[in-house]
Amino acid sequence: MKSKWMMAFAAAACGLVCVFSVIAQQETETTKKTVMRPASVGLVDVGYIMSQNATIDTQMAALNEKYSKLLQESMKERQEIVKMRELLTTYERNSEKYRETEQQMLARTGELESKQLMLIKQATEERVRVFNSVYSTILAQAERVGSHFGMSIVLNYDRSKLLEEVPLLPNPQQYEAFFAQYAQAVGTRPVVWANDRSVDLTTIVLTEIQKADPSSIRKTNTTVKAKTAQTNAAVGTNAAAQ
Repeated sequence: MKSKWMMAFAAAACGLVCVFSVIAQQETETTKKTVMRPASVGLVDVGYIMSQNATIDTQMAALNEKYSKLLQESMKERQEIVKMRELLTTYERNSEKYRETEQQMLARTGELESKQLMLIKQATEERVRVFNSVYSTILAQAERVGSHFGMSIVLNYDRSKLLEEVPLLPNPQQYEAFFAQYAQAVGTRPVVWANDRSVDLTTIVLTEIQKADPSSIRKTNTTVKAKTAQTNAAVGTNAAAQ
């Protein structure tokens, strides 16, 4: 009797093993047949697209010319203030004429500084509006293209390659600041790796923008190299223009 139960148990166990084996085989075959769905995340190099936009060049150049003239005109007023300062030296220090001229000079100086500050503020506001206009166009096209490909989010990223050469800096002390900022820029890139063939929408977005507004196309081909990090302002250098 005992041997019959043992035989029945062994048969059942064998059956379970066979069932689990079949299930495992089916799961393996199913895994092999799994097809990856298209990525729901898209990538756009906003910096690259903006560097290819001629609208920024033309409008920024016009703004620079406009406000340079206005600032030059204000410099004429500064020359008048210099003359007033020189005139003070011809007056007795505690005389009524000295105090009147000094007050006029200080008032003119304050007005001029306020005027120049407002000009710079206005120039910056206009530059911001130009930048925002181009950026908004990129956002609109990124949304349209991303939606077309069924993506739920589009991230901004820097697709430029790592630096191969270090630019020649005029001061040896600048290299430490250059490397520190470059390392920080690389270390804080939002995208470490992505399958460019399936998620990089940069070229498509740029093409769509140029189709919609041919005036934004640069007349000369522009190749954007890897961005160099800005050096410390205290050292006295500026970022290389892209």
